[in-house]
Amino acid sequence: MTLLISLIFTFTFITIFTYMNFLERKYYQLLSKFLNNKPNQVEAYLKTHFYLKNKRHLNLEQPKEFADKIQWLKLNLYKQDYQKYVDKFEVRDFIKEKIGEKYLNDLIEVYDNVEAINLNDLPNKFVLKGTHGSGYNIIVKDKAQLNWDDAKLKLKKYINTNYFNKYKEYIYKDIKPRIIAEKYLDQLDNDHIVDYKFMCFHGVPKYIHVKTFEDDRIKETYYTIDWKKIEPEAITQNHLKQTIEKPENFEEMVRLSKILSKDFIFIRVDLYAIGSKVYFGELTFFHKGGMKRNYIESLNKKMGNLIKLPIQVDA
Repeated sequence: MTLLISLIFTFTFITIFTYMNFLERKYYQLLSKFLNNKPNQVEAYLKTHFYLKNKRHLNLEQPKEFADKIQWLKLNLYKQDYQKYVDKFEVRDFIKEKIGEKYLNDLIEVYDNVEAINLNDLPNKFVLKGTHGSGYNIIVKDKAQLNWDDAKLKLKKYINTNYFNKYKEYIYKDIKPRIIAEKYLDQLDNDHIVDYKFMCFHGVPKYIHVKTFEDDRIKETYYTIDWKKIEPEAITQNHLKQTIEKPENFEEMVRLSKILSKDFIFIRVDLYAIGSKVYFGELTFFHKGGMKRNYIESLNKKMGNLIKLPIQVDA
């Protein structure tokens, strides 16, 4: 009888707990959706959406963790004046000036609208990218197999989307939406390519966020600057289990990251290593939009401590 009562109590507790979590999640989902459409409620939206993603409150008053400080920078420093560093067309001038044109992929053309694209002028293989956000890509491996009507619909959707609305990154808010055509690099589009994202703090790269394919999906891990893999406290399905060898041109990549990050409190420099050649990927001021705490728990404070904000924050 005692065991039965205990089981009933346990089942009831679990049911109530699950239901309360469900109600809380629904509340924050609805509140987040409501605040997302309120231009004067950006901070409230960020706090609501952050809690929804992390089950932890965003601390903007006394930011200590990495994500807290990234969100502080988003609201207080990295705004429209920095857009030239993330505009995928304009940033090319910055790269040419700082490290040289040889690190850029070949530019074929830039278009102000979708109708300006003439497929006849493009090679058999190419890539189309929206300049005003992330993930706005059309990869064409064989022009003869391209469904241009579908591709145009996607490109028009990209052009008409303000990336600011996703994570409230002011840095993207006023970027002129355009499309660039770049050379297709076979080496950048296979299951073995590794994306090296150098996490730079006050001009010094400290960690490398590494992404590549494993088990038919993109997975991630982190390395220290002396190329030691950081194992998480708890393994997640997105964690990259395999060990990645240090690229042969790693020291060159570190040098380039230092140059490109020199004038910023925090910036992520994305690079590719293809044989003996390094290619520039992009610059990112808000790692994962600042919306997700690191799945490696120890890095939340370690990386947070590396960011010195222009405000007084208690240790």
